[in-house]
Amino acid sequence: MGFGAVAGLTILITVIISLAIPFAIIWLLVVVFRNVAGGPGPRWTPRDPAADALRYRFASGQITQAEFEEAMRALGYEKRP
Repeated sequence: MGFGAVAGLTILITVIISLAIPFAIIWLLVVVFRNVAGGPGPRWTPRDPAADALRYRFASGQITQAEFEEAMRALGYEKRP
């Protein structure tokens, strides 16, 4: 391995580290602020499998709207606006 190969490898490693350090700092800040703010946000809200099953049955026509609304109320969901 000649001097040129060692110099090229050194430059490559330097560039990779120069890009990785700011990326790691930004990622760390995002993780910290996300946890301080109360989690990742509304897209991560847990889904209710029973409500999902009712929505599927209503969408496929297996139950009527009245049955769907009654079952959703029984699960504790209010009527959506």
